[in-house]
Amino acid sequence: MIINILLILFVIVTWGYSWVLMKTGLDYLDPFTFSTVRCGLGAISLLPFLLFKYKKLPAKKVLKDITIVGIFQTTLMFGFLLYGMQFVTAGKSAVLLYTMPIWTSLYVHFYLRQKLNRNKWKGLVFGTVGILCILGWDTISRQDTKIIFGETLIIIASISWATSNVWAKKNLHKVDPFYVNGFQLLLGTLGLAGITFFTIGFPEIRWNGELIYILAFTGLIASAINFSIWFYLIKKIDINITTSSSMLVPVCSLVMDWWLLGNNLDAGIISGGAFIIIALYYISKQTA
Repeated sequence: MIINILLILFVIVTWGYSWVLMKTGLDYLDPFTFSTVRCGLGAISLLPFLLFKYKKLPAKKVLKDITIVGIFQTTLMFGFLLYGMQFVTAGKSAVLLYTMPIWTSLYVHFYLRQKLNRNKWKGLVFGTVGILCILGWDTISRQDTKIIFGETLIIIASISWATSNVWAKKNLHKVDPFYVNGFQLLLGTLGLAGITFFTIGFPEIRWNGELIYILAFTGLIASAINFSIWFYLIKKIDINITTSSSMLVPVCSLVMDWWLLGNNLDAGIISGGAFIIIALYYISKQTA
């Protein structure tokens, strides 16, 4: 259990930091090229290990399920997310994407028929309140069309991620998480590459040290390593606990915004973080 907690903490911190890097990366690359290169690096880094260990490609039934996960978790999630981030700040983008536990819990309750107990419903409510506090009233009252468009795309990305979580939990729980992540990244990246080709053509990339660092961190750590850990945690522990713990990622990313980029931490962010911690407490309780 301690190992799982440490893994969750590692994912939270490194994913939180990656939001700052992704926002910076969009200064160098268009959203589809960035997501294609990032996810492609993650897939390439895992593929030799997978082929060496298993020496075979996925069977037809497993390939179908991994393809579905790849479409929802890599092609659609990253495609909608990075495009929407052009219009939304890194911190607010993270908050919107990490409404994912809310959609996952609803999927689990209504689709998997695993009824949520009273504590998990309380956690869901507290988590939602926390996210709304972080977003702030200005999100509703002071919007322009581009920001609303970007936020809508990121929410769609969040729902897409939740879909992949539930599909993997239901259909791929017996498959090695590294195997699932490696091949879903590969197949999902092919989808992103197709979108990039039809919208951008062959992109021209101007390489420099900062861009290489951003792509290396987001591709190798945030994609290859973290999503492998993510599938492992979904397999090993309660999916509601795993996904709800990710609500701390936007809190971490907002702190990183304050620390690295100088953005302010207001009362809404602080109170929202407190509500999310309360939500995690309730969701992790086993009794109703």
